[in-house]
Amino acid sequence: MKRLVHAVAPRPWVNFAWNLAADLGEIGQRVADPRPRPWRVVHNVGGGDFYATGEAFFALFRDAVALKDDACVLDIGCGAGRLAFPICDHLGSRGRYIGFDIAPRALDFARTHVRGACAIELVHADLTNAEYARRGERADAYRFPAADASVDAALATSLFSHILPDVAVHYLSEAGRVLKPGGRLMLTAFLVTPADRDTLSAARLGLQPYGEMAFAADPHHPERAIGFDETSFLSWVEAAGLTVAGDIHRGDWRAPAATGGEFQDRLVLEKV
Repeated sequence: MKRLVHAVAPRPWVNFAWNLAADLGEIGQRVADPRPRPWRVVHNVGGGDFYATGEAFFALFRDAVALKDDACVLDIGCGAGRLAFPICDHLGSRGRYIGFDIAPRALDFARTHVRGACAIELVHADLTNAEYARRGERADAYRFPAADASVDAALATSLFSHILPDVAVHYLSEAGRVLKPGGRLMLTAFLVTPADRDTLSAARLGLQPYGEMAFAADPHHPERAIGFDETSFLSWVEAAGLTVAGDIHRGDWRAPAATGGEFQDRLVLEKV
């Protein structure tokens, strides 16, 4: 049923309906928890509980990059600040948090509510994306708001799953530019292995081939949910001066149904 709705209804209507349903489902939680929460229909917030999801991913990020309290952190596609809250709470007065996103209303929420002892910079990237911002500059030429070799740790959650291959290549290159030697980037994505190709039609996320190196849930709207051929993606990683640190954590998007684990694949890249 969900795939049928996505296939026949205009994208803005589908997004509004799902986001509104999620917001209405959280009314009781908003009453019980006084912390400010962004509205999905306004702020383009991802799925799951805003604070619980942020804290869970922060714990993974903190451990993966050995995050110190004086680090400079770059949050690529920071949205409404789901990760900014715990990161800025962790960083001390010598730390620095830089987040950027294409959604101005999401950034407005983060600017209003994210606080911490560290320096905080939230930047609007005026870029185009068919799913989130139909007007703006080309993302495949965007320069991240950080100097060369100035970032200790970076993260990109649910970002590579919504950008086209040329943008993914460029963003990996930019990550390689801004990270210090030994600096790390934790990201999530849908990485399609040769073994996955034969079972894509039965996967929880039904990806279809999109060009030579990508797969899309809806080829007519690829930025809704896009995956990449893993071999191609890892070649882009290498070209960016990065290497995979540790194992790739496989998400349950490829399973027929939810398993209770993470949806997307997760990996850590290190600047060599």
